[in-house]
Amino acid sequence: FQAVDEGRFHILGRTFMVLSELLSTLWCSNGDKPQPFAADLPSALTSESIAQVIATRDKMLSEEKYSSCCQLLESMSSMATQRCIYEEKGHSFVYTDPLPLDTTAIATAPARIDLAGGWSDTPPISFENGGAVACLAVLLDGKRPLRAQCRVVRGMSGIRLCTESRSLSDETLLRSSETTIQTLADLDSFNNPESECALLKCALVWLGLCPVDCIQDDDWKMQSIQPFLQKFCQREGENDVGLEIISSSLLPTGSGMGSSSILAGCIIASIAKCVGVVLDGMDANYQRSTSGRTETNGTNSLVHGVLMVEQLLTSGGGWQDQIGGLVGGLKLATSDMNILPLQTKTRRFELSADTVNNLNERLILVDTGKPRLAKNILRNVLRRWACRSSDIVATVRELVSEASNAIDYATKGDLNGLGACMGKYWVLKKTMAGESSGVEPDNINQVLQLLTSSKKIAGGTLCGAGGGGFLALMATEGTSRADMESAVKVSEGGNEDFKWHNCTVAEDGLLIDVK
Repeated sequence: FQAVDEGRFHILGRTFMVLSELLSTLWCSNGDKPQPFAADLPSALTSESIAQVIATRDKMLSEEKYSSCCQLLESMSSMATQRCIYEEKGHSFVYTDPLPLDTTAIATAPARIDLAGGWSDTPPISFENGGAVACLAVLLDGKRPLRAQCRVVRGMSGIRLCTESRSLSDETLLRSSETTIQTLADLDSFNNPESECALLKCALVWLGLCPVDCIQDDDWKMQSIQPFLQKFCQREGENDVGLEIISSSLLPTGSGMGSSSILAGCIIASIAKCVGVVLDGMDANYQRSTSGRTETNGTNSLVHGVLMVEQLLTSGGGWQDQIGGLVGGLKLATSDMNILPLQTKTRRFELSADTVNNLNERLILVDTGKPRLAKNILRNVLRRWACRSSDIVATVRELVSEASNAIDYATKGDLNGLGACMGKYWVLKKTMAGESSGVEPDNINQVLQLLTSSKKIAGGTLCGAGGGGFLALMATEGTSRADMESAVKVSEGGNEDFKWHNCTVAEDGLLIDVK
């Protein structure tokens, strides 16, 4: 209760997570089967709401509902962590003139490879220990794989939302999801990651389409979205205008290349450009002009906006993905210890032309055909961090220091050293996740061992959390993609679904075009 009264929500979050880990151990040892989680969570963290949660916890324990109690405590830990990321007061935006009617704002971005330091960017680790991630913006087979577009349409009402998944090879449509917003009730599921077009809904809510309180108020739910939309688009008095937003990804689900966060940045940027919201970091010229100096990503930045949207979506996660893709080239992204609300910083580093050419030749991406399982791995990591086991604390500190080492190797053009960093990074990722987490499928372990022992790679790592997705490999000098592909093809171990891709450095991060 004292932690809540004093605003030390990180203490509250850790307490709930440690209790969840303790109960999980008891639950597993007792053979209790998972049960549905039906408890209501408080809308705010106060002494009164915490007292109610404790009463619910005690009732669940008395009924031996251990798994439900674990879920309750983990959810409360997540709520406390969210309060460490954002300020309770609302954010005010700066506006400029919107685009003309029927004009489309198109935002595109590359993917990212995390070279070292990942997991240190994940709250609460990122503000309890401090985080640092070295990341590189990349094109896949010469393509910018993430895109969103927005336009205000004449002769339409409401909002049309559409998400698309397309093939990387020829960009044919694989699947899509679509929904329309006509009333506030149609936004009610914005914070459910499983709902239709949830990411687009959250972007609209964060950018100020309408207050969250109105969406959740039964007296307001059937209110038409139109007056809110007209004000949002700076088109008050124009009844026959609607909004159309389409997002598209060329990357498969679970790629580990930061696609959801980077796509969120594209969505926010396209909407903001269309309706006249001014955000820092949307200008490619601004990104290039900041090279060589550390820039703080303030509350009015696109990077911070993605973080806020993901909190609204309740999907959590860190900040390295959006920095990795929305800012071009090589970056060191950091957050300071014990600075709340969480604040991130970005420093971009220029690479020589020779280093870029060598990276384009030697850095290879492989789609393993197995989606990564970040959610379960994330749960393991956060529980282990909350308990502060000595190996986890030491590993986090090493992750942070290795990020700077990776930057040093890259800027010096030492790609063998960078590859070794990537290999060490993968070992540290596995330590963070734990042995039973499934972070490294057997066939991926075999491929890495094969390519390392045959001296075809200087190092490699699964992108993102691991468990599947894309594999980033640094070839040894003189080894081609075809050499590696041939070696893996003749090996045994279920690698038939592997798809090999060229990978090139993307000097530009987010780009916005108007048509």
